[in-house]
Amino acid sequence: MSAIPATLTVTDLRRKSAQALSSLSEEKLFLLLQNSKPKGALVDLEYLKMLQEAYEDYLDILEFDKTVNEKTISWGQYKKESRKKR
Repeated sequence: MSAIPATLTVTDLRRKSAQALSSLSEEKLFLLLQNSKPKGALVDLEYLKMLQEAYEDYLDILEFDKTVNEKTISWGQYKKESRKKR
């Protein structure tokens, strides 16, 4: 897949939908144009799954970055403090 996605007009999609769908395995992504402006995308299902997993990994990294510098305590200290609260 190139860095610049292939484009497909909405009109061409109507006329050549079977051909566009079969080309998805190669292209992975078509940018849909309406009146020469991007309006949507047609994405290969496996490529979409890969993008979703990468996004979830990214969110996990952001969450880790928030907590990496938080103060930690030992399990024994935690048990002792939680007993005091009861």
